Amino acid sequence: MPLLDVRNLTIELDTPHGKVRAIEKVSLTLNAGEIHGLVGESGSGRSLLARAIIGIPGPNWTITADRMMWDGHNLMAMSAKERRNLMGSDIAMIFQDPSGSLDPAQTVGKQILQAMPSHPKTYFWQRRKQAKLTAQKWLHKVGIKNPQKVMASYPWELSEGECQKVMIAMAVANQPRLLIADEPTNSME
Repeated sequence: MPLLDVRNLTIELDTPHGKVRAIEKVSLTLNAGEIHGLVGESGSGRSLLARAIIGIPGPNWTITADRMMWDGHNLMAMSAKERRNLMGSDIAMIFQDPSGSLDPAQTVGKQILQAMPSHPKTYFWQRRKQAKLTAQKWLHKVGIKNPQKVMASYPWELSEGECQKVMIAMAVANQPRLLIADEPTNSME
């Protein structure tokens, strides 16, 4: 059984000039362990497709599909809460605008810790320390040279490249079954 199976996905956008089909009849199948790349010019709808799969459509979108299945479950029939539960744990996305995806009012460390799973195998008084160490490990793995400093920083204090690395660390920290990367190296130095 495929991990993700999408058939004839169409996205229409409501505009002041009427409905516009941004994506028409896109089909794709992803199996566990596969790596796929979606190629297209700017404005071709790659980001729209990714957002439709993870369940964060825009307010003026109409999404139709013959089938949109995740591991045998119909994504189109899931409630917003059920879709959110998939996000981060089973499906993660690295957005192309890292600064816009991070909350400027919260430290990077707080945001990473919120995105990471808890560690049920540790005692409750050790969980916070263990989570901080795990977050620092992931930041180091994606190329952050001083993870402690970055965790104490706000997103607006970091470069675009550092914010992008933070987004990558947040996405891979949960070890999702599907990772959608929307131009993940766009802001890298």
